[in-house]
Amino acid sequence: MFEIVIAWRHITASPRMVLFPVLAVALAVMVIAAMMGLMESYREEIISSTVENSPYLTVEPKEGEDYIHLYKTLSSVIWGYPGVEAVSPRLLGMAAAKYREQVKGVSIIGIDPLLEDPLLGVQSDLVWGDFNDLAFKKHSAIVGAKLAEDLKLKPGDGFYLVRKGVSLKVTPAGYIRTGTGADESLVYLPLETAQRLMGEGDVVSEIGVRTSDLYEAPAIASGLSRDSFYKAQSWQDKSRNLLNLLDTQRFFTYLFYLLIFVISGFGVVNTMIMTISRRTREIGILMAIGANRGSIIKIFMAESLILGPPSAALGCLLAYVAAKLIEAFPIEIPAEVYAASRMSILLSPEIFAYAVAFAMMVDLAAGLYPAYKASRMDPVEAIASA
Repeated sequence: MFEIVIAWRHITASPRMVLFPVLAVALAVMVIAAMMGLMESYREEIISSTVENSPYLTVEPKEGEDYIHLYKTLSSVIWGYPGVEAVSPRLLGMAAAKYREQVKGVSIIGIDPLLEDPLLGVQSDLVWGDFNDLAFKKHSAIVGAKLAEDLKLKPGDGFYLVRKGVSLKVTPAGYIRTGTGADESLVYLPLETAQRLMGEGDVVSEIGVRTSDLYEAPAIASGLSRDSFYKAQSWQDKSRNLLNLLDTQRFFTYLFYLLIFVISGFGVVNTMIMTISRRTREIGILMAIGANRGSIIKIFMAESLILGPPSAALGCLLAYVAAKLIEAFPIEIPAEVYAASRMSILLSPEIFAYAVAFAMMVDLAAGLYPAYKASRMDPVEAIASA
């Protein structure tokens, strides 16, 4: 097609004129790719910190009951669901930890370590000790690292857990650091020891479940609630407010993308209109020798689309460089405000694909009006005005 040949000659004849629209779109692509990577990284870190330190779904007592009594039978039922990777009965409660003159309120979790570790990977969070010791040492405990520091505990030192007149002496078998506020109050106990401290018999508060795919949790929770009459909740149910906040944040981010689209589009439109004003006589000559209005539109649309790939490539390269710089020099942010410890950019092939599509759309949309304007010129007036 001769229109493409002419469009290419226009571009190569005045590289300075095409530099501005290429840079405008490339910078827009860089900002959008970097923002998408930043939001994706933030979302992944939030979900990871929320999910990895808790079960993907929990099964809680029936309505009107405080505990699950037939938890062993219910655990067997849960194992029958496809995609279930770990099932761990858990007894939750509050107590006071006393060591010498130090007293702290603590959160008790009674578990079977052989079932709990596949659920949450507790051993990988231990800074000292062996989680499986709880299976053999009934009066041992895994203590949050910050709690041990506050109580001034040392390995081998016994301390007391007190609840409603019941007092048990336990010895730390390890310290755990999850990186969350739980480190200040968490105490893991063998399930039998926790049941004795709670004084409620052979019961549990919940059954934690881990699935092969964390996004399968809602479907399994729905099936369990329907089939067993127990209350099953997925991590999505428990984190609904957080997920809604992330969705709202994503909506405003899309508005930001739209503004970038408009701003960069205006830059391309302005350059294209300037190009047309400089080539008025040339357009008139083309139309005088037989080029129809459709051909004029194709010439300037082709110019716009030819600029798309280099703009996209440059923008993706700039986004990649920005991501590597942030990775090399991480920016620390207050975790208590943003629920994440540092700023990072997660660039995936999908993000680059979106960025390329964005560049092509900007150039296509920005070329429509200038192309139409050029096609509406009168050839006689165009030649005479030059």
